[in-house]
Amino acid sequence: MDVGLFAPHEQYAPDRLATLAARAETAGFDTVWTSDHFHPWWHSGASCGAAWPWLGAALERTDRVRMGTGVTAPIARYHPGLLAQSVATLESMYPGRTHLTLATGEALNERPLGFEWPPYPERRKRLVDACEIVDRLWEEGFHDYDGHYWTLDTAKLYTRPEPRPPMYVAGNGPKTATVAGRYADGFLTLVDIDTYRETLVPALREGAETAGRDPDDIDRIKQATVAYADTAEAAVEAIQFWTGTLAIDFDDDVFDPRVIEERARDIPRENWRDWGLVTTDLDEVRALIERHERAGFDEVELLVSTPDIEAFVDEMGETVLSGD
Repeated sequence: MDVGLFAPHEQYAPDRLATLAARAETAGFDTVWTSDHFHPWWHSGASCGAAWPWLGAALERTDRVRMGTGVTAPIARYHPGLLAQSVATLESMYPGRTHLTLATGEALNERPLGFEWPPYPERRKRLVDACEIVDRLWEEGFHDYDGHYWTLDTAKLYTRPEPRPPMYVAGNGPKTATVAGRYADGFLTLVDIDTYRETLVPALREGAETAGRDPDDIDRIKQATVAYADTAEAAVEAIQFWTGTLAIDFDDDVFDPRVIEERARDIPRENWRDWGLVTTDLDEVRALIERHERAGFDEVELLVSTPDIEAFVDEMGETVLSGD
């Protein structure tokens, strides 16, 4: 069972995150995932560095830990061919240490740059285009592609590592899980274990079997959210920065962090716990990881909000990850 740490550009400056990635490697984390956002989920005190230059810097500061986005949306601001090239470049420099995760995205990453925010069915079609384009470009040769939205015209990646890096798809509903089953090396989700088992696993299997693939070859990754502090009150307080994710839905055409924050401030404090595990005890984090392992996940990556993220990483290394 792999354990990953999420490096949130929304919450911390890029240099601090790069140092954190190295600290996570020392602590024994297997992976570091990072957000690929243009705008954050909160306005006050937020940051929002760019994922791609950060990944190069963070990989250079580390030796072992695997890294990638969680997630990148090929909806408008990114042509999938550029994503394929970016990850191929990183993988050629840091073999076996990168991945790309595609998804249907959020308005806050597209609308600020002047792009439309299409409904989910359209975004799903663009996601399929992206999966097919990345898959083709990571193979030898020149490629044409006339997709629903994205195209290629005699395109070839001249820097193309072997073996190719993994491509993941992230989603929380059965339609996106079906796409993951058809194309992805791994499937990332946020949903609870019951929804995963009852709704997403059948869809994942359906997609894989339709494509003639073995669904058991697809890695299963859960992003788990944890609020951690020395006291229960401080742990709950740590959630506030992320309450914007409770205030809007992925389909909402809301992209101004000031508006998101204003909406989030109307959420009653007693509802903040809906965000994730609230704890003062790393044994509860250990138990969360073990529950997901029993449910069939191959990895849990932790998005942690805490007054001292460096201390959390060190304590995880000393207790949960060390096996003590």
